[in-house]
Amino acid sequence: MASTTEKEIEKELLPLIRVYKDGTVDRLLGSPVVPPSPEDPETGVSSKDIVISDNPYVSARIFLPKSIVENKKLPIFIYFHGGAFCVESAFSFFYNRYLNILASEANIIAISVDYRLLPHNPLPAAYEDGWTTLQWVASHVSSNNPTNVEPWLLNHGDFNKLYIGGDTNGANVAHNLAMRAGTETLPGELKIVGALLCCPFFWGSKPIGSEPVEEHEQSLAMKVWSFVYPNAPGGIDNPSVNPCAPGAPSLATLGCSKILISITGKDEFKDRNILYYETVKKSGWQGEIELFDAGDEAHGFQLFNPETDRAKSMIKRLASFFV
Repeated sequence: MASTTEKEIEKELLPLIRVYKDGTVDRLLGSPVVPPSPEDPETGVSSKDIVISDNPYVSARIFLPKSIVENKKLPIFIYFHGGAFCVESAFSFFYNRYLNILASEANIIAISVDYRLLPHNPLPAAYEDGWTTLQWVASHVSSNNPTNVEPWLLNHGDFNKLYIGGDTNGANVAHNLAMRAGTETLPGELKIVGALLCCPFFWGSKPIGSEPVEEHEQSLAMKVWSFVYPNAPGGIDNPSVNPCAPGAPSLATLGCSKILISITGKDEFKDRNILYYETVKKSGWQGEIELFDAGDEAHGFQLFNPETDRAKSMIKRLASFFV
């Protein structure tokens, strides 16, 4: 096999991914894939891998906390990992560890979705995979004979307490699902209670707040969006990534009843996230929205260093959302 120096590069998004003309791909960042566990030694959480859909193929890792009380149903949390739509997975170390901790702390059933990635599956593939997952969860309550049943959900899940969320681009997926759920009905009229948006990936053509003006066109966020959704109508002002753009659908239609947005001081999306919070509040949306400042940290710090006091404090705050 030819070395990477001999292969021709078709396109790249540094420091994340490199695509070669022969069809091979180097994912340059990310943690190693780890197996699920019948009982995580740190948290006691059980996990296993499941298939949600065969066409398109969507899989997930589902987490069940140790403290299951008979006849007491648990909130269900559909989670979307970060990684700029092109690296990491539901099965990678950072996200596996994080979901073990969060499922234990919040006492929830968590479904970490392994949605399709770049370069072979540009957006809106990840959004469609999220909707497919929501429909699959809804099938457990909408059909007398659902196919592809997950016993953990059926036996322990409270379908009246369905949450969605994620980190960075995963939070972007969750926002877009909440918007779609506001205009489309899920099977069995299943409702999303809340959306947990951690440092969501939002951007736009005009810099705001502390975003650098001269470097804006060359920002990584701009490059990521043009790489992952090259045909997006409106480009970087497409409502999927700029929900506050002029002419974007009203956020009053968000299809959930509460939202928690977490921001961090060193995150490049902080000002966008604050604008989103303010825009939702002014939109006439009938739900409850909160903004939580997790401190002067980079986005994703609770994933990479969950043992720190500040990360533990943030995870406790996120866990309190699932009531």
